[in-house]
Amino acid sequence: MDQDTVAPPEFTRVARLDELREGQGKLVFVGAKKLALFLVEGQTHCIQNFCPHAGGYLAAGEVSGCVVKCPRHSWGFDVTTGKCLTNKRYEARRYPTRVDEEGWVLVAVDEDPW
Repeated sequence: MDQDTVAPPEFTRVARLDELREGQGKLVFVGAKKLALFLVEGQTHCIQNFCPHAGGYLAAGEVSGCVVKCPRHSWGFDVTTGKCLTNKRYEARRYPTRVDEEGWVLVAVDEDPW
């Protein structure tokens, strides 16, 4: 592989699709990383678990449609984009997901520092 070629992301199994419920977050792990997994209109979405503003655990937040509210201060984050709906300066990091033929939800994470 030359310098200009980027390796495809590595996906890791984190949960069974049938474990997810619309309107609820699920805490999952990839190594030491804590991630928040959501099911919205039949599609899986994954964002960082900690709120980038106040550190609340987003997987435990109240979910309405595609918005999760931080349990510490109720700021809303769109789980499909990671965008904060309360303050545009903040954003939750998103991670690609897919579902394999056996019904496992897989998440790709890179080697970022957190």
